Amino acid sequence: MSIHQYNYTQLYVEMHKYLQENRDLRTDIENLNKTKNKQSLINVVNVHLVPKNQEELISEDIQKEIESDIKSELKLVIGQKATYVKDAQPLYEKLITQKTYILHDKKYIVEVKSIVLIQTELTVWITAQEKRT
Repeated sequence: MSIHQYNYTQLYVEMHKYLQENRDLRTDIENLNKTKNKQSLINVVNVHLVPKNQEELISEDIQKEIESDIKSELKLVIGQKATYVKDAQPLYEKLITQKTYILHDKKYIVEVKSIVLIQTELTVWITAQEKRT
């Protein structure tokens, strides 16, 4: 029975990973279609969660959920002029930093490590740490 439960859990995690990847790719296609003739506009937003320290690693499914939540918050950037986004980077950083996300009955605090704008792609590196109460 435990082997079946383990296999089911693995399949469940893989399925959610592929569903999220599918959503991300569909969103990217939708955004690229919106801005395909406007090269000076932001087309893609990437969010990468890096571990703050090696002692408290966050599980992969929670990492993906935090990344997708932040990506959806930064969705307003897509279609805006790159120069405007470059000038407003501190605003986007404040939008994300010290925000609390509640996932699986745990609270996570997010901090921005860096924001990079390369041509039409905005990439954000963040850290998340479980909030101890």
